Amino acid sequence: MKTIITISILTLFCSCMNTVEKEVQFETESSVDESGGYRKVERDYLDSLLKDICTTEHIEFTDFYKVLDSISSDAFENLILVDSLKSKDFEVTNWGRGNWMKGPRIVTFTMTRGQCECHVDKLYYSMKEEGKYKVTERIKCSEQ
Repeated sequence: MKTIITISILTLFCSCMNTVEKEVQFETESSVDESGGYRKVERDYLDSLLKDICTTEHIEFTDFYKVLDSISSDAFENLILVDSLKSKDFEVTNWGRGNWMKGPRIVTFTMTRGQCECHVDKLYYSMKEEGKYKVTERIKCSEQ
């Protein structure tokens, strides 16, 4: 009987360890990897993107920012993609900010140039370490 109880306890313990290991593995994977249809790229892709912006697919830049320990106030919020589009004669037609399901802040801009409309987001992803944020920018454009 002791053997059966010991085996049962060990089995339960091992199954709990497997579950915890899977949960920890999921938590340590950045939620940035859940793209929602956006292709992850790095900063060096920006010039290629700007050449033919309106025919681009959904793109998320993952290396514009280092991991941050605070969120900028609205007065100091700056988006690299918005500045890049402004240099290509795009105008801001709408903007907003708020919370979102994967982090404490999202800042969104809609910009247009002629028939081309782009939606730019700056996303603050919550990280496992409290008070640290992975920040990315993403863009999607289309001809209207």
